[in-house]
Amino acid sequence: MSQISLDQAAVYTKLDELKKLVEEQRKTIESLKERVVRIEMNADVSQTGLNEIYRSLEAAGIMKNGEPATTAKPEPTREMWDPQKSVWAIAEGSRGQYERSEDVNNLEFKKMLQDLAVHKGKLGRDGYFYWTFQSGAIVGRKKRGKQT
Repeated sequence: MSQISLDQAAVYTKLDELKKLVEEQRKTIESLKERVVRIEMNADVSQTGLNEIYRSLEAAGIMKNGEPATTAKPEPTREMWDPQKSVWAIAEGSRGQYERSEDVNNLEFKKMLQDLAVHKGKLGRDGYFYWTFQSGAIVGRKKRGKQT
């Protein structure tokens, strides 16, 4: 009878060891699940950030469809847009008077913004110097040469 008691005691001891082992493995699995969730969240944030960077690079003409844009010089776009079809307001800046436009609903204005983006935000045309402001949605222009 004492032999059975010793076997039962050994079984209970082994059973307790198995319970502890299972509990440790459960904790390890939970920890791994939490790490996977954090990694997935970081991957989502990273992908969102990359998407924003790609959109900015494409808007600047540096990337196109996720690939580097060609380094060839931009083709002349002289006839692509008509600045007279945009609404211009007179403004005063640190270098004197200029005209500015925020006519974002105008197709000609949008074409002008695209052309300016190709030329890194600055270009000269028909006796005017055009530039984009930091917001990217406002265009300024000023007559070139001496003004009377």
